[in-house]
Amino acid sequence: MRVLIVRLGAFGDIVHTLPLAADLDAAGCQVHWLCEDRWSCLLAGSAAVTQVHQLPRAAWKRQPPAGRARLLKLRRLVRELRAQHFDAVIDAQGLAKSALWAALSGAKIRIGHRPPRAREASWLLSQERSPATAEHVIDQQRALSLPLLTQRHPGRPWRFPLPAWAEQRAWAQEWLAAHDLHHPWVLNVGAGWPSKVWPAERQAAFVAAARSAGHDTLVVWGSPAEHDLAVRAVAEAPGAVLAPATDIPQLGGLLAQAGVLVSGDTGPLHLSLALGTPAVGLFGPVPARRNGPRGGHYRCLQAPGAAWERKDAAKGRMDAISVEQVMAAASEVAR
Repeated sequence: MRVLIVRLGAFGDIVHTLPLAADLDAAGCQVHWLCEDRWSCLLAGSAAVTQVHQLPRAAWKRQPPAGRARLLKLRRLVRELRAQHFDAVIDAQGLAKSALWAALSGAKIRIGHRPPRAREASWLLSQERSPATAEHVIDQQRALSLPLLTQRHPGRPWRFPLPAWAEQRAWAQEWLAAHDLHHPWVLNVGAGWPSKVWPAERQAAFVAAARSAGHDTLVVWGSPAEHDLAVRAVAEAPGAVLAPATDIPQLGGLLAQAGVLVSGDTGPLHLSLALGTPAVGLFGPVPARRNGPRGGHYRCLQAPGAAWERKDAAKGRMDAISVEQVMAAASEVAR
């Protein structure tokens, strides 16, 4: 059976959906995946994904190229999908844009979430709808495979069939060795929502505390704004190291060598779970019981912030998580 997963983005959400691909692959399905081109590196080379189909973000977001060129790019993608003659498509995102691409795929069976997990009337384009009865988002995604399997998927642990990223892992080992870092404690300073970001002064204090405790310390970042946060954190702790600019596979290489990662609820935290790297997750507007990593090598600290608040950092109340709490949690799980 040929199955297309539609999960266009983002970083952490794609990681959360990888166990669904693993379940389908284990059941003998040929799994394809449609995502935005910038996230394809998370899937290309995965043992569970036969082919990655890339949605050009610039064309989809109505950025240049515009007009006829843009339409040609999108039309070409529709033809590419339909040429696969999918037996089923799974809308694992539950938004209007993902439901539209699921419909355009031409698959015979369309599967999606039920409300409230599905939004923007996306469920209207699904023939089979999975209720979001599971608590964790990964288990909600895995449930989408049930209509296609002759029996319920085994209660096996979550599996994350990431690409091998062999070159990037080798680069990370060389870079860490050059900076005399051995299983460093890693702080990821940013997050997609401002309300998920631990305050800058807490981050700087944590890096200083980790260095004082004798731990090699590395600070990673993604955007220019995050770079400024990272520079501030490193400046407060002599001997702490600022990571270079990295793409996702290079970041994965660094995290694979980490002793522990401290991060808000964002892509690098969820990547650490997929890599098996110990981590401390800092949660505010989104419940840790829904998104957080689980297992003996992970700890989640929950701030009493306003639920699902995206922009207002004051409502996120991430300042309620103390440096002492994070140090204690990191010490429990670090390797």
